[in-house]
Amino acid sequence: MPPATRAQTDGPSSVASEPPSTPKKRIHARPPQSTVALKRTLRDQVRASCENRPGIYRMLGPTGLVLYVGQSRKLRTRLLSYFRAKGRRNKAARILRHAFQLEWEYTNSEFGALLRELRLIKQHRPPFNAMMVADDWPRGYVALTGGAVPGLRVVPRSDDPTAVSLFGPFRRVGRLREAVRALADATGLRDCTLDETKRARSESPLWFASERATNVKRGGRTRAPGCLRHDLGTCAGPCIGAGDGSHYRAAAAMVRDFLDGQSDAPVVALQQAMQDASALMEFERAAVARDRLERVAWLYGRVQHFHANVDRLTFRYHATGADGGEWVYLVRRGTVRAELKAPTSTVEHEAMAELVERIYGGPDPTGADIPTHDLDEFYLVASWFRRHPAERDRTVATIAGVWRRE
Repeated sequence: MPPATRAQTDGPSSVASEPPSTPKKRIHARPPQSTVALKRTLRDQVRASCENRPGIYRMLGPTGLVLYVGQSRKLRTRLLSYFRAKGRRNKAARILRHAFQLEWEYTNSEFGALLRELRLIKQHRPPFNAMMVADDWPRGYVALTGGAVPGLRVVPRSDDPTAVSLFGPFRRVGRLREAVRALADATGLRDCTLDETKRARSESPLWFASERATNVKRGGRTRAPGCLRHDLGTCAGPCIGAGDGSHYRAAAAMVRDFLDGQSDAPVVALQQAMQDASALMEFERAAVARDRLERVAWLYGRVQHFHANVDRLTFRYHATGADGGEWVYLVRRGTVRAELKAPTSTVEHEAMAELVERIYGGPDPTGADIPTHDLDEFYLVASWFRRHPAERDRTVATIAGVWRRE
């Protein structure tokens, strides 16, 4: 009911002395919505140009912002289904309501469509895509940060900007946090969330006692507020200018090898610490070392299991395309490194053999066996062959061995 009509029903005395009200401005403007005519135009474009082949599509807003990325084995059928969607809560109807442009592209196979969709979602982060934005179950990743003073922490997403190495995901996040804290306590690495870049602009950056002369500005503070973990002897304390830089970086390298599945040094060190404390009859210290050992050993077992699964995802995958042709995907440790049409001539066979040797025969060109940004791709590949077990028969093991860092 309009304000004037409502005021009249309240009686003349309630509005006699009030000035006429002005309409209030909306604090949050509604996003623009496409018109019925525009939807018909988009539908006609799909009917006229789109084919029923594997591919991906993008829904764009009025400014060209990617709102949604999807894929389908039958692209035309999938796109036309959007124009039949009804209801305010229907996701397809809501996406189309805000779409002003529609783009699509074909892929060589259904597997290629899934791969292209994932990479576009990671690139654009569309607001209507729930993939990698929300999860039915909590999960965490172990992140090792970069810089002169690396840190160890648990992060909820695979695209954490501070991480240079990422391991996971782990479903038991609570136990993971306990294990990472135990690993940090055993090695002396910091697990705080101090940002080295921000702290470097303040009076107390992260630095070590052995490097004080070169890293601390003259006239600056010599000590930050105390570090509880340093006082307990479980952290080198770079936030307060304590510890030795070379020892700290050696510990960070040891943790990196531990998470890579190449070293069990933290487990061995905790076992020795427990035995030494028991020999000295310091049973409380032995119990602390035992508890840390249990948590770190659990993490080591999970890491070993993860890398064992990764090793099994190194092969050539010969997929059948929509046109009946054959396409080859070169998969190394769960990530697709190249996609090409199956060779038919001698020259093409030689070119493919050279590419296979370059991908499988040497070190990873990214400098890591599993690049941080490819973790989601690793799980996509694993999920594809789990849901399509018959496709495993179309894989070929590589001749060259999987490279491992020494």
